[in-house]
Amino acid sequence: MFKFDKKQEVFDVGGVKFGGQPGEYPTVLIGTMFYNRHKIVTNEDTGEFDKGAADSLWNDMQEMGDVTGNPYVNQIVGETPEAIKKFIDWFIEVDDKTPFLIDSSAGDVRSAAADYVTEIGVANRAIHNSINSSVHEDEIEAITRSGMDAAIVLAFNATDPSVKGKLEILEVGGTGQDKGMLEIARECGITKPLIDVAATPLGAGAGATIRAVTTVKGHLGLPVGAGYHNMASAWDWMKKFKKDHKDAYMPADIGTNLVAQIMGSNFQLFGPIENATTVFPATAMVDIILAETAKELGIALADEENHPISKLV
Repeated sequence: MFKFDKKQEVFDVGGVKFGGQPGEYPTVLIGTMFYNRHKIVTNEDTGEFDKGAADSLWNDMQEMGDVTGNPYVNQIVGETPEAIKKFIDWFIEVDDKTPFLIDSSAGDVRSAAADYVTEIGVANRAIHNSINSSVHEDEIEAITRSGMDAAIVLAFNATDPSVKGKLEILEVGGTGQDKGMLEIARECGITKPLIDVAATPLGAGAGATIRAVTTVKGHLGLPVGAGYHNMASAWDWMKKFKKDHKDAYMPADIGTNLVAQIMGSNFQLFGPIENATTVFPATAMVDIILAETAKELGIALADEENHPISKLV
């Protein structure tokens, strides 16, 4: 474990702190709801879902956060403007403070969500996911006119998955963009960029993903994270192996997060919210290890009373 020489930025979004030196703050855990084929969703187009089941899942996430001390964020996914608005309405009704990601595979849906969170007065809790090399002008305009100041900035470089390629897409541009993603984010009014180092499959740049955690933090000093679990979910060998060995998958899934965490990752998009009870304790364990090391390196814990090191030891 280590301490970065570069000053590490810390951004507050809806009361959740992102960033800092390894161990200084507990890792932020982001679980996904209403994702493709999520069993609680009965109609993806209109946004019909089982509210009782959604309430239960969110209560579980909150409970794990209270138990471990790890902050949490909801990743709200929708495939139509109508659907994502309904999901956002549900969330702000059941939780009046926790930040949330607005996410979709469609740019027009993300744009609609950016407008909507501004319209209903919760843009200060919303995190746009994401500003990336395929972002279109319509979406850029929507982010710019919104009240959001936080966004995931994706370091995915389709032509170069190396660490160098990730930095280039952030700072210079490429793959259709003549500006770096950070410059685009600044022009949109994003003052709290959260860097996603773009998890890629094993054998296709997974090593660069993990190495980018320390490189980006060391070079830019910005909060870093990713959906590291995608390394395990895209692992072809594991897809076959888990058919007969179901218990083999989750250790690999969680392990991707822990490897990145020990390298300094500040937030983990850990995938389906159903995995919260499995992911939180493992993450808290590594946070305790990091906190012990931070103290030895002279780093003061930001809120030791509510850190896993105080809650679970």
